[in-house]
Amino acid sequence: MATEKCQNFVIFYASQTGNAEWIAKNIHQESIERGFTRLGDTNYTNFNNTAKRLEKKLLDLSGTPFYDKGLADDALGLESVVDPWIANLWPALANVCVQKQKDGGIDVTDSIVSLSIKDKKDNSQSTKTQIDSQVTNDQSNENDLRLTTNGSKSESTQPGNKIILDLTDLVSSDQLTAIPRIPTMFCKISKLNREKVTTSLPSFLTTSSRILNARINAVCCLTHPNAVKKTLHLELDIKGHEFSFIPGDAFEIFAPNDEVLLLRYGVDLTSLPRKALLRMMADYTSDDQEKRSLLFLCSKQGAQQFNRLYEQRPTILDFLVTFPSCKPPIERLLDTLPQHQPRYYSIVNSPLMNPNEFHFAFNIVEYYTPNPYNVQKYGVCTTWLDKLCGYINEMNVRTILNSNITIPIALKANQSGFNVPSDISKPLIMIGPGTGVAPFIGFLQHREQQILSEKKINNVKYLGDMWLFYGCRDKEKDFLYRNELEGFVERGILKELFVAVSRAPGAGVDGKPKYVQDLMRIQSRDIFELITKKDAIIFVCGDAKGMSKGVNDALADILVEHGQMQQSEALDLLKKWLREKRYLRDLWG
Repeated sequence: MATEKCQNFVIFYASQTGNAEWIAKNIHQESIERGFTRLGDTNYTNFNNTAKRLEKKLLDLSGTPFYDKGLADDALGLESVVDPWIANLWPALANVCVQKQKDGGIDVTDSIVSLSIKDKKDNSQSTKTQIDSQVTNDQSNENDLRLTTNGSKSESTQPGNKIILDLTDLVSSDQLTAIPRIPTMFCKISKLNREKVTTSLPSFLTTSSRILNARINAVCCLTHPNAVKKTLHLELDIKGHEFSFIPGDAFEIFAPNDEVLLLRYGVDLTSLPRKALLRMMADYTSDDQEKRSLLFLCSKQGAQQFNRLYEQRPTILDFLVTFPSCKPPIERLLDTLPQHQPRYYSIVNSPLMNPNEFHFAFNIVEYYTPNPYNVQKYGVCTTWLDKLCGYINEMNVRTILNSNITIPIALKANQSGFNVPSDISKPLIMIGPGTGVAPFIGFLQHREQQILSEKKINNVKYLGDMWLFYGCRDKEKDFLYRNELEGFVERGILKELFVAVSRAPGAGVDGKPKYVQDLMRIQSRDIFELITKKDAIIFVCGDAKGMSKGVNDALADILVEHGQMQQSEALDLLKKWLREKRYLRDLWG
């Protein structure tokens, strides 16, 4: 796209995970005109922070924006921002290059081509021919994706459901624009000697540390059978693997897709397929109407319909059921489906108490898509673990598992600083509703063991207070780790335990607390003094969608009320504490 006179235009695609940091750190050239797009999630406070930092760096270096940045939001659907951003990029480039021509450059507007089916017809056909020549000629059933028909709750991958689509705006294929290119083919299926086939994990899995098989020692259901959500506590045996961990660390679990499917660990079969996958599927769809519908969904004209799919949360299996004439070869699915990701869980226990074990808690993911769809969905990993443990549901009864059931795991040390401090004089304010309380059980265990060790050598001088703000729906049904927490209070380890019960009679009425942020506002003066006078560290763990924002707003209100500052000053101070690791968060969407 760049020409001899337009080489000082740069378009950035930034990543939140650090992949683009080297760009911001190594830009030295001045007078760069740039535009960029960024993918992020507004459930998190630092929404698209990488792009914002990169933009600031470029402005500091005298870069001139020729096009507004696009901040795509994964919570609302990336395509709603990405598609119009890309569509409007071409006119913006044409405009700045024309300006360069007026300044003595070369006209390059003719080289900017609209990416439409009509304009790319010949190229698409040649690409299809090239793909067909590479696909194996073996038409046996071993290379076909077969759907399960006996789906049940015990299966982590469900059979497909027909998707509800509104195709009233469907147009002919030659009118569709901004369709993704056909993904390049990399994979080829080869037959192996069946005697040599193993069920071990594939070598291409990426992990933060080595993978080991940990045996499940025990399981306990933390919730009543009538609770809204079922929560399990599992204990894993890691003896002999020499893992070094501290409370606040997490670990990965590699949960397989359903065992009747070929694609167990390698690819993601449960998330919403991206447009590139739909584009590939269209090429292997024999029915003209179905093919046109798939092309429509991945085009600019079908962007609104594609974004509406988020409510139904359709999987690749749902698309194959909805478009029965679509029969892509296995190798094309392996090429295009995203990698199957491990699931992360916080470690509940302290190594000072259980050095050879990982304890963790999780909700069994089970829900219905909203009306009018009403399709029941299950989590991959949590459903699998529930099945392995025999669907235990008796509340607060620890069950020893005598079988040698193992699961593949890998340690994921916390890089954000979300760990219990080694200094026992440091006060802690812990905020964790629901399963967000899990890491704080480890914090409390660790602090108690540290105190016992210090007492043995008569070295205890000052103990920092530990406060916990916890939330549940019903104290009798889903108050997780109630006995443990009340025990910590009785032994003086936990100074204050505040519990918000969201479905208690009158909750949220006349000042009665409903959520953890309501409790925080009630205790606002004490919280302010703990932070400002005793240098307490704030830890927040749990849901990123609503809770984290509510807690952040409550902290800002506390600073405004007791710190005599403006709202903007309070928010800036919280950001400063985040950078200084005085305010730490472990959030999930």
